[in-house]
Amino acid sequence: MTLNLNKTILLLIIIGAIVVAVIFFIENSNSQKTIVMGVTEYLNDGNYTINKTSHVFFNDYRSLKPGDTLIIKDKIVQPPKYGYDRFLKINATSLTISGPDKDSWPIVIYVKENVTDEYKVGDLIEVTLHIGYYDIHQKWYDGSMWHIYGELPDECILNGEYTGGEIIVPPTQVKKVG
Repeated sequence: MTLNLNKTILLLIIIGAIVVAVIFFIENSNSQKTIVMGVTEYLNDGNYTINKTSHVFFNDYRSLKPGDTLIIKDKIVQPPKYGYDRFLKINATSLTISGPDKDSWPIVIYVKENVTDEYKVGDLIEVTLHIGYYDIHQKWYDGSMWHIYGELPDECILNGEYTGGEIIVPPTQVKKVG
């Protein structure tokens, strides 16, 4: 009888260990991450498909998943400019940032307030973005209807529509770090 009791206890311990291991694996495999990238790294991380015939745009990041936080860290390469953007239909400060390489493509961050006095060319900044999954059907500027889906920064969605990749943030999501 003692032998059966010992086997039962051992079996319960093994089952308990397996349950704990499975829970640990599930929690860690779904964990959200914060990842820091430069502009070039960010642009190269996107794996996107555009079909201009069927009007479909799909994006899937290699390193990022929905729920992740992305910090783009790079230098301002053009003087900040505040004004009305006709494409986005908002007043914003444009901060153009780029990597240190001459071959790096710049990206423009639109800050929803006039912050031109806070930043200058050469400042190293961090821009915090949040990755989400979207499935949007919207009329594009040429009148065509597009299906846009996949992983995108929340900050590229304005009034429920995809901005075409333009990043729009409040001032609290931009900080000077050098």
